[in-house]
Amino acid sequence: MPKPRPSKVDSLSARADTPVPKKQAAPDVYSTAQVFADVHVTPEGTVVVLAGTPHPDSDHGYVAGDDLWDFDQDIKWNQPWNDVVWLGQIDVDVDVDELEANGLSYDVDFNRLLIHDGKTWTRRKLPKALPYGYVAPVLRDLGAPWGLSAFGVSALAFKGTGKSWKLKEVSGPGGLDLVDGVVHDGVLFGLCSENGLGRLVREGKGLRLELVGGEEQSGLRGLFVHEGTLFAFGNDGVWVLKDGALVRRHATRAPVRSLCAAPEYGVYLHTDEHAWYLPQKGKAQKLVLPKDGIHSLAFFKNRLFVSVGDQVLRMEKDRGVAPKLPFLSPGAARLVVAGDRLWTVFPHQLASSRDGKHFEPIAFR
Repeated sequence: MPKPRPSKVDSLSARADTPVPKKQAAPDVYSTAQVFADVHVTPEGTVVVLAGTPHPDSDHGYVAGDDLWDFDQDIKWNQPWNDVVWLGQIDVDVDVDELEANGLSYDVDFNRLLIHDGKTWTRRKLPKALPYGYVAPVLRDLGAPWGLSAFGVSALAFKGTGKSWKLKEVSGPGGLDLVDGVVHDGVLFGLCSENGLGRLVREGKGLRLELVGGEEQSGLRGLFVHEGTLFAFGNDGVWVLKDGALVRRHATRAPVRSLCAAPEYGVYLHTDEHAWYLPQKGKAQKLVLPKDGIHSLAFFKNRLFVSVGDQVLRMEKDRGVAPKLPFLSPGAARLVVAGDRLWTVFPHQLASSRDGKHFEPIAFR
């Protein structure tokens, strides 16, 4: 006698009772436990990322001095990032209830380089003699003989033409705090946040910062060279170097965060809330941008790009178009043009674009 065929209801029930394998999430290969500050691409195509080591702040067991070079020695730098990635590896007393309520807060010192030679990523420490571990969050190519360079409180670290990085101690006025440097008209300039712009001249085995004249310069945070003009910017606006002295070019009520190239020999500049186009001559023109906190600007492929809130926008006239990014990343992006690409430098992830429309994620594993 033939066996009865199962009904449709029986068949559906059988399928419902059969365990369905869960779809596994794709492995995270794009984030790292380091914090990113800046990116540079050499003429040979090597990608160099200035990165920081998150370490406990004063609320969670302060780390300072030599420990900044040593405490993460056995921590795998390219493990995926998460909020508690360091907890099991740092010997500090953390209140778990407080952590769940407020999260773990960090200080970051940008004393690591992540280098991709076209094949693989490696991590390198900047010279240990950079004082107090503090390194300004910017990389500069200063040309021969310095090459790629980074700036400590009273030291200049530079790649030069050799394989290893070297260091020059810098002396100068009281409160020396180097935050940037550029070469302009063949002269090496350094910027001190306390005293302002100066020439870095050789003195013995080191360098000395000789301040230029001009208006009061305290509170300057960055330098920018464009079309033969040296700009300095900071708490109260933008200055230009003219006849050996700094002259105010545009005043602001809030600190200027960065400058970038703009059409017709001008520059774009921004505070946290507003942005302007500053022509080569004449007054600045305020830009109409989305109001959600401006983090960074870049001019790429004849378009202005804006990092605002948690988005990156390509400005088409007065309208912002959001290109699709390859991942959801916590934090805001710094925009950098390097190696004929536009880079989005998020705190723990990188992406780049060759056309400003399609972005490719950078894998670290």
